[in-house]
Amino acid sequence: MKMLLTAGATLAILPATAGAAPYLATVGSPNSLQHTAVSTALNLSDLDPVETVDSSGFDMEGDADTIGGAFTYWGSAGQEGQRYELRYQKAFRPFEGSRARVLVDPVLNILHANDVGTATMGTLSTGIELPVQPNWLITPRIAYGVTDAGASFGSTSSDILTLSATSRYKLAQVGRGDLTIGNMVAWSTTTDWGLGRDPAVYVKENVVTFRNGLAYQLPFKGRMFGGRQGSLRVSYVWTKLTDDPQSYEDVHEAAISIGVRTREAEQRGRAEQLRIGLIYTHGTNSFSHDFDYDAVTLTVGYRF
Repeated sequence: MKMLLTAGATLAILPATAGAAPYLATVGSPNSLQHTAVSTALNLSDLDPVETVDSSGFDMEGDADTIGGAFTYWGSAGQEGQRYELRYQKAFRPFEGSRARVLVDPVLNILHANDVGTATMGTLSTGIELPVQPNWLITPRIAYGVTDAGASFGSTSSDILTLSATSRYKLAQVGRGDLTIGNMVAWSTTTDWGLGRDPAVYVKENVVTFRNGLAYQLPFKGRMFGGRQGSLRVSYVWTKLTDDPQSYEDVHEAAISIGVRTREAEQRGRAEQLRIGLIYTHGTNSFSHDFDYDAVTLTVGYRF
């Protein structure tokens, strides 16, 4: 029979949960569905919404598609593993003449812990970009994530629902580049809808997440890769979890990426860009620094 417990009671009954924190699959670790939902809502390591033409603000031209992948190598307290990610984003205007854009983001993760096994995790997120000003976007989102991870991954739930609101504010021509300020608040709750693997003990967890950061994008003076225009982007994001006891309440991400336009001669060329980057992630464990989390991620994405 499946039982319903609070998160605090579970930590008291199952102390191994804290040790399994690096690969908690639903909520509580940088590898979890919950973190995927909030990092999708505020992703400052990627391009600004269809990169600007005149540096006056976000130039959202309308329809755009982005495909991307990532490979992460992570470690914590002698535990090591990998995460493979495949993501896609469809952005489109809901009706002609609108400045708002609808965003749909399916994300698939394969999480492997060397001493535990492999879990498959999927998240579907959708939101709408609302321009408050030419250089300021507000984006409310809803995301649902599901995993097949079992008890070996510390899973006391298999699905999670996340509601978020994100702000992106752009300061153009700071030096030779553009500075973007990102802020996000989200509320996540585990659900018992039965779409993932049914846990033996179901835990109801409600988590509020704050995610804030900065990104600076600098165009290269010269041309690269056969005369294409390129740019360098650096970013830092801090994620803070609150409410129910969490293994990783603070997660820091520093990223650097290089992008290159691919078909500048075409009218839509300004939106088409290949970007390759690295992200370093450090998570502070709330139970013991011996369980602090470190990871390096290689990313690649193409917007067209």
